[in-house]
Amino acid sequence: MVAEGYRASVVSLVGRTLDERYRIVSILGEGTMGAVYQAEQPDGPPVAIKVLHEELGDQPELRERFEREARALFGFDHPNILTVYDYGIVDGQPYLVMELLRGMTLDELVETELPPPEVAIRIVEDILEGLQHAHEQGAAHRDLKTENIWVQPKEDGTYGVKILDFGLVKFTDTARWSDERKLTMQGMVFGSPGYMPPEQCIGSPADERSDVYSMGVVLYELLTGEWPFMEENQVMMLQAHISKLPPSIESGNPSLAIDPALEALYQRAMSKDPASRFPNAGAMLAALRAIDKPAMPRSSKKTIGGIEPKWLAAGAGGLALVALLLYLLAG
Repeated sequence: MVAEGYRASVVSLVGRTLDERYRIVSILGEGTMGAVYQAEQPDGPPVAIKVLHEELGDQPELRERFEREARALFGFDHPNILTVYDYGIVDGQPYLVMELLRGMTLDELVETELPPPEVAIRIVEDILEGLQHAHEQGAAHRDLKTENIWVQPKEDGTYGVKILDFGLVKFTDTARWSDERKLTMQGMVFGSPGYMPPEQCIGSPADERSDVYSMGVVLYELLTGEWPFMEENQVMMLQAHISKLPPSIESGNPSLAIDPALEALYQRAMSKDPASRFPNAGAMLAALRAIDKPAMPRSSKKTIGGIEPKWLAAGAGGLALVALLLYLLAG
């Protein structure tokens, strides 16, 4: 939750109309970075509005990251990436108007029960499809994790996928994003420890291949319910990403029969050297789709009941918040 000093400015927006168009009807969640509201509009469906706290809007770097995310999302057009409709300023606070999502984060799904392996592989493919689009636009996400993936259950037992939170996006195509400013300096460490590639762990530049590494972690997590490196604290986890070889998928979930081609794909994605990984999400997706039956159950599926939760084992500080609050906290 946020400090009381933030709460007054957040609550004051409920009932207001932004830009003579978006009538805020309720608050969906709030955190240290801002708040997400549900709003109605006269000629369209309900939307979600993400607002940066006024107090943080005075900090140039945080404000620019918020604006950079808006710029990135406006540049994308893919069903597996969160859609942004509008951007504006209210009382000096920038806000984003986004599609209103129903469902849960992928992290919440995995914490409850692992999806069947064929569904897990389909989710990974859908994430890679969206990520491929971002990479083709010259943008690397740099903070891929299950908390930043939204899933919406379908009647056939599969899930629709949306990639969220491009707050740490890096524009790698300088011709396309010609006025891009560099906000992350050499030596700065940023990201989520469970998913960070070695180069991010030591503050070196990250690019599309860094996203590929994080997708290797997501693949392992969806099939096992754990991160590849389950260490006592975050420092040890970063060191593991730098120096330890990733465990095999079957060692994390012996109930699955893993095709050797899938294991090889996963190991390549998590190579310590970025040059040894797939160059981008599209290449990883093509390799995954070339495998006929990547993962098959040997027996009953593995649930999470007997696994120590990731947040506790890694010292991450608490359970994930629900719904869109997860998205807004990343800023």
